[in-house]
Amino acid sequence: MEMARSMLQEKHLPKAFWAEAVYTAVYLLNRCPTKAVQNMTPIEAWSGKKPSAKHLRVFGSICYVHIPTEKRHKLEEKTEEGIFLGYSTQSKGYRIYNLKTKKLIISRDVEFDEDAVWNWDEEKV
Repeated sequence: MEMARSMLQEKHLPKAFWAEAVYTAVYLLNRCPTKAVQNMTPIEAWSGKKPSAKHLRVFGSICYVHIPTEKRHKLEEKTEEGIFLGYSTQSKGYRIYNLKTKKLIISRDVEFDEDAVWNWDEEKV
C-alpha cells in the first residue's frame, strides 16, 4: 500500500485511482528481483522467462492516445489527452484515463510525456 500511496502522491492523482495504483504497484513488484525466489523476479520464477522492462512507463504521466482515422473526421484532433494508470491484463496495451470522456480505456498507440503533471483544479497540464 505504501508504494501505491507514493505513486498517487507523486503525480497528485485523486484517491479515486487507488485501485489502479495498487494494481500497477503489484504489476511492478512482480517484475522486480526479490530474495524470496533467489534474486529472480516472481514472474521469472513462475513462468521461467525473464520479463522485459521496455514497456514500463511512469505511473500517472500525461499521455496522448491516437484516434484511428475510422473514428474521427478530417478536421478533428488525432489524439486525446489521458493519464497513464497501468497495464492491460487482456492485451499488450496501457490503461489510460481519458480526460475528455472521463472513462478508462485500453490502447497500444500511446505517446507519453512522463515529466508533465495534470492540474486537477484547472483541468490542464
